[in-house]
Amino acid sequence: MKVWKYLEIVLLVVSLVIFVVFFLAADKTGIMLDGYLGWAYILLATAAVTALAFPLVNAFKSKSGLKALLLLIVGLVVVFGGMYLLAPGTPIEVNTQVTDSVFKFTDTALYITYLFIGASVLAIVWSIVRNAIKK
Repeated sequence: MKVWKYLEIVLLVVSLVIFVVFFLAADKTGIMLDGYLGWAYILLATAAVTALAFPLVNAFKSKSGLKALLLLIVGLVVVFGGMYLLAPGTPIEVNTQVTDSVFKFTDTALYITYLFIGASVLAIVWSIVRNAIKK
């Protein structure tokens, strides 16, 4: 299990080096920005694959795990569908031509982000309150 710890340290160091080099570079619009965004995409893809792979592997080990996975998928479909219905998709002034479906998609993504950030804050507050009450 030390492999994961070492991998975490290596990823952190590489991220910090890229972060510092990006902000110390004079030209932030050229190749440095591409490298910075490329590393961010690599980390995002790694996190997404890991976040999906481990629950899937564990879900097929038992019947209750599969049931929990199905409930999670249904819950996510409901949340994404609800946020899509709530998203106004109103056009804004931009320099390029953008379709209405793109506006709807970006509004949906923003609403989902707001919802999950709010849920994360509530979970943190609830955890603090619950631990204070337990003691």
